[in-house]
Amino acid sequence: MLKITSCLFLSLLSLGFTLVSPWQGLAQTPRVVNLPPAPPHSVAEPAAAKTTASLADSTAAAPKDLLTVFETSGFQATGNYQETLDFMRKLEKRSPFIKMNKIGTTPQGRDLMLTIVSKDRAFTPELAAKTGKTIVMIQSGIHAGEISGKDATNLLLRDILVTKKFAAWLDKVILLVVPVYNVDGHERTSPYNRINQNGPREMGFRVTAQRYNLNRDYVKADAPETRAWLSVWNAWLPDFHIDNHVTDGMDYQYDVTIGMATEQEIWPTVADWEKQTYLPAINREMEKLGHVVGFYADPINGNDIAAGFEGAPTIPRFSTGYAALHNRPSLLIESHSLKAYRTQVWSHYDLMRVTIDLLAANGQKLHALVKEADTAMAKLGEHYDPATKVFLNGEMSGESTPITFKGVNSRQETSVASGGKYPVYLPEPKDTPTKFFNKLKPTAEASVPLAYLIPAEWTDVIHLLELHGVKTERLPAPLTSECEVYRFNTVRWQERPYEGRHPMSFTFATMTEKRTFPAGTVRVPMNQRAARVALNILEPNATDSALRWGFFDTIFEQKEYFSDYIFAPIAAEMLALDPQLKAEFEEKLKNDPKFAANPNERLQFLYRRSPYFEADKDVYPVVRVVR
Repeated sequence: MLKITSCLFLSLLSLGFTLVSPWQGLAQTPRVVNLPPAPPHSVAEPAAAKTTASLADSTAAAPKDLLTVFETSGFQATGNYQETLDFMRKLEKRSPFIKMNKIGTTPQGRDLMLTIVSKDRAFTPELAAKTGKTIVMIQSGIHAGEISGKDATNLLLRDILVTKKFAAWLDKVILLVVPVYNVDGHERTSPYNRINQNGPREMGFRVTAQRYNLNRDYVKADAPETRAWLSVWNAWLPDFHIDNHVTDGMDYQYDVTIGMATEQEIWPTVADWEKQTYLPAINREMEKLGHVVGFYADPINGNDIAAGFEGAPTIPRFSTGYAALHNRPSLLIESHSLKAYRTQVWSHYDLMRVTIDLLAANGQKLHALVKEADTAMAKLGEHYDPATKVFLNGEMSGESTPITFKGVNSRQETSVASGGKYPVYLPEPKDTPTKFFNKLKPTAEASVPLAYLIPAEWTDVIHLLELHGVKTERLPAPLTSECEVYRFNTVRWQERPYEGRHPMSFTFATMTEKRTFPAGTVRVPMNQRAARVALNILEPNATDSALRWGFFDTIFEQKEYFSDYIFAPIAAEMLALDPQLKAEFEEKLKNDPKFAANPNERLQFLYRRSPYFEADKDVYPVVRVVR
């Protein structure tokens, strides 16, 4: 059983909570007090962290010209982006099994790079597929201040290609490495970028130059970095994905915590492999190496650990949730920000090492499972079954598993600044029996239609689907079909922006209509591998649907209006001609005094029921073909 940890601040951001600037409402820019950097530290370094044996062995075996900035600085610093690429190019000169490819350009004009490691020199997706080997993708620096995974990956690549310690991995595995994902953020260095993090001496910034958090952008794909990443992902379709982070939150004994979609968010046979094969193995192997490993979760009550910890649905805007849409496991590695930087890098190094070890030995089973899941998902779109539902979102079910939280003692002190209490952690371990609420119950599901039909004019959404590897086709001739149509009401937008957009909430009703669609209409057949991706983009109720992210906002705008002197006589005629409408109108007058007292609303009520009103307002332009 994996233990639990906390990352309250990061989780609040991940769930979309609005954080108000402390300076909001001040009339002028506040005075900044110059302070020397004062990195925090943990009171509970693991015993094995005193030696970090795997790092020490790697450094000792390395040629002097292949030592990283991390090593030559005494494990206190990280290299800049140019130094990172220079290190990769040195590896490229030493080994025929590595190749660097440019996959995009950042908003500030830097090259976004992918490094491919293959003993077969299978440096294209087509060649890699022919090898039948397990493809593992590793990325670091999506939050560029959380950079310990980059330094760990550099050491691992050196130990594969130069010192040959792990050369045997390449008999079974191909590696794809994005050395730094948020490159512009990586170069915005400062010792003040992460107040909660203990090293390196200077680190990058959380978000991109355009202030996008890339780990909220996987579905809407607003950032050019995301679009470059998607081109790699959908070309290579890795079997396993690793995303390197550093967590915030409380102090505790754990040096590393992990997250992974293991419930209804991912295909059940792949989830079984994660829970029965992968997670027990890495937990066991990491403990042998001296690590204290926990699972990424939040305390229900920070003042009462015994109340338990709660997981959350792994949603598609995050790397782990996005990979799950494609039936692939994604490992979130969160080393502990308060541990020494050397300990952070050691945690990433060993966790990636035991993961690739396992995949070299067991990866063919996973490779077969994800291919089977792809096929099974496509089959759901061959015949419409309204009773078969696919999970879109959920909440914790109330089921729990007993666990022991490996924390530390603390005392409360009163803040001079806030007047409130805050914890001061003490160097005594404190193991607390508690429970982990980690099971999901669905709150949104959808059956899989035979196809979706999208009018050709909705080009942004069509392009978004194609970015995500969803196959589309154009109707060669007009088509008449019975279909399901959504009509929305109670529509509300979030007031403050979140990731550059104003996400929305709504209710809706489903109608069945026979419609004729012109040639050129885009059809999204659902008997395809990426059907779950299409479902999560096109079903409005999905957490990260295109509708929620604002791709269809114009359907909610009324574009034509009436003058009262024109419509009032027409409204009177409508009431005279339609007794049922008159009865409905009079009932509303009787039961809604505000409505009765508002002449414009009374006319609007009738206008919306007249042939003059825009028939497509509040109606989803994407339809579901079910017959």
